[in-house]
This record gives sequence, C-alpha cells and structure tokens, in this order.
Amino acid sequence: MNDFSLVEKIKLLVNIIVSSPLFLFCFMIGIAVLILFIICVKKEKKVNKWIFIAIWTILGIVLVINYNSIVLELIDKLFDALFMALYFPNITVYFIILFISNLFFIYSLIGRRINKKHKIINFINALIINLFLILIIDIVKSNSINIYNELSIYTNSNLLVLMQLNSSIFTSWILISLLVSAHEKLKKYDEKELPEMPEIVFEDV
Repeated sequence: MNDFSLVEKIKLLVNIIVSSPLFLFCFMIGIAVLILFIICVKKEKKVNKWIFIAIWTILGIVLVINYNSIVLELIDKLFDALFMALYFPNITVYFIILFISNLFFIYSLIGRRINKKHKIINFINALIINLFLILIIDIVKSNSINIYNELSIYTNSNLLVLMQLNSSIFTSWILISLLVSAHEKLKKYDEKELPEMPEIVFEDV
C-alpha cells in the first residue's frame, strides 16, 4: 500500500471528482439545496420538507438510472450479508446487537419524548437479548468454546441456535418498532386532518 501525503491525497481527490460528471452535477445540486436551507433558516422561514425530500428522491433516481447494475449488485450483496448475519451470526454481529439493544433500553429509561409503546418494546427486546446472553455464556463456559473462532460457534448446535434466535428477535424488534412508528405517525396525521365539529347548543324554549 502506497503512503500518500495530505497534499497528494487532496490532488487525487480533486482528480477523482473532476473525472465524474455525475458527481459534479449532484454536488452542485447539493450546494444549491444547502444555500436554500441556510437562507430559510436565517430568515426564520418555515422550511418545506417536501421540497428537500423531492430533490433527494430525484437524485436517488438519477443515481439508480446511471448505475443500475452496480446498485442492484450492492443490494444483492446487502441481502446476502443480512442473510448470513441472521442464519450464520458471528461474535461481532452479536455484540453489535447486544450494544444497540441495551443502548435503546437505557434511552427508553431516560428519554422523555419516547412514547410508552416504544418503551415497552425496547424493554422486552433488551430483556430477551440479555437473558439469551446468560444462556450463551453458560454454553460457552461449559463447552470451552472459542467464541472468536466461527467454526467453533457453527459446530455447536445449541450456541448456533441461540445466536440465530437472538438475531431473529433483534430483526423482529426493528420491524415492530418501524410499524409502531408508522402507525403513530398515521394516527397523528388523521387527527390533524379531521375537521373540528361545531359545538351544538340547545336553547331552552
């Protein structure tokens, strides 16, 4: 591997940018959007989020059209990686799941804006994940398993099943959280759309 100086890295970056017309186009659009956003913020005008969402969507479509084969390959590789992480988990993935689950659990305890449904969902997920941790540690200790060797994990059926279930529970937690969030947003939107009914007052005759 060549060791480049900071100046050489900057020169290479400039050359790479100049050689990509699509990047220059997206960069100019991004700068224009940034300027528009700064102007709106400084003038304390209400930012129309749909304009930015539409621009980002258009840029995404342009990228997909120009690099459709690469994008499809990346998506395919992503699903392959997710499949491998779900059915053949390794210790790195497991610790990431453990960390995220406990992080959201702690946030549920101290966060004021998070609603009760998400607090309950986060608590249940963290509880199950941490209970599984006890079972996994027991199996590792009793069978003297080298957790850093993937072959040792895959050859022990009990440990493999626990880690697979752990990944499935984590995935289910993400899906349930997304569904609950979507339901809450739709519920708030429906409540805003409902017109206020005039109060009917009956006068005594």
